[in-house]
Parts: sequence; C-alpha cells; structure tokens
Amino acid sequence: MGLPFPDDLRGVEVYDQPVAYLDFCMAGPLTSYVGSQRGVLKANQFRIVRESARDLRALLPRLRRREGRTYVARLVRIADLILSDAPQMTSHAE
Repeated sequence: MGLPFPDDLRGVEVYDQPVAYLDFCMAGPLTSYVGSQRGVLKANQFRIVRESARDLRALLPRLRRREGRTYVARLVRIADLILSDAPQMTSHAE
C-alpha cells in the first residue's frame, strides 16, 4: 500500500484506461478488504477488482521495465487472492 506509483507506468494505458486509474479503482476495494476483520467486500467491489485485474493482466506482456512490471504483477496477485476468497456470484447478482 505504501509503494509509490512507478514512473514508468505514468501515461501507460490499457483498453483506453490509464494504469494509474486502474490502480486507483482497485485501491478502495483492496483497502476495504484488508481493513475488514472478515475480508468482506460488496459485489460491486469484487467486480471492480475482477475487471481491473483482468485489464492489468492483459497489460503485463507489454511491460518491459522491471519496476512497472513488478508493480502491476503484484496488483494482479493481490486481486487474485481476494477474488479466490469471493463468494460464488451469479451474473445477475452483480
């Protein structure tokens, strides 16, 4: 949480979304999850984490500089861990 946003990711986009924006979108749900005594998120928060992680995962092969690649890979890993803890949701529940 305390890591600075890598300079080599500034201005980088995936699917017309700045990586900094995806990082920002994930910060709220991740903070809520970690701060929750039971690791609880609402369905829309799980959706944000899932969609942001999907987009960041698609970006990984394009990243060449270690700092940015490591940062994005860490975000994706954290998202995957949280999503593996998500209750099974049907498509209409989201």
